[in-house]
Amino acid sequence: MAIDTSQLLGAKQLTGAVVMPRGWAWTAGVSQRVGVVGPAIGYAATKLSKEDTSQTPQFRRSAYLAVTDRELALLTLRPSAPGRLGEVLARVPRSEVASAKVSAGVLRTNLTIGFTDGGRWEFEVSPLIRHTVVRVVRALGH
Repeated sequence: MAIDTSQLLGAKQLTGAVVMPRGWAWTAGVSQRVGVVGPAIGYAATKLSKEDTSQTPQFRRSAYLAVTDRELALLTLRPSAPGRLGEVLARVPRSEVASAKVSAGVLRTNLTIGFTDGGRWEFEVSPLIRHTVVRVVRALGH
């Protein structure tokens, strides 16, 4: 594992993956490729994604999703130091994870984690590293 959260979380990390907010790749791709109109389209896409009902903690470009034997944790990554962890955004006991699902797409792979209270977190990763989120799902027992 390139990133190890064991010391920060106080438990041995089983697996983890760098994730992006759902919709990030599309928004970033459009805003970079459409020129002057791109930022407006990116803003509209971001606004639509914020109307989504998921309870995914807010973070910028990418974060690290870690699985230990006791919990699921989402941590920030320091933009100035790639691979270095920042702060813990959220921690959820594994007993509260009801489901975990990976859905593959051409341009992105989506990861949805459902909780016993009906809430959910939604992320995306590049399809080139889909195997990392598959390991997360397997570690969660789904």
